[in-house]
Amino acid sequence: MYLYEYATKDKIKDMKFSAILHGADPKDLEDKEYESVDRKSNLLFGDPAEYANMSEEEKKELSDKMMKKFEKWSKEK
Repeated sequence: MYLYEYATKDKIKDMKFSAILHGADPKDLEDKEYESVDRKSNLLFGDPAEYANMSEEEKKELSDKMMKKFEKWSKEK
């Protein structure tokens, strides 16, 4: 095991212990596997050249989707 891996596992153990002290349920602290998310489905900005061939309507629609996602994430309008 590399030093980085050891340090990371030790840090995670410390954080879980701290979370338990603050009332977290240990069952909810288990590591979970997450599906990988590609940039398009996650609505992240990409290379500007990718947007050059989009119509203004498509750009507006994509911007609206991104703003809705941000508003949901930030709970602000």
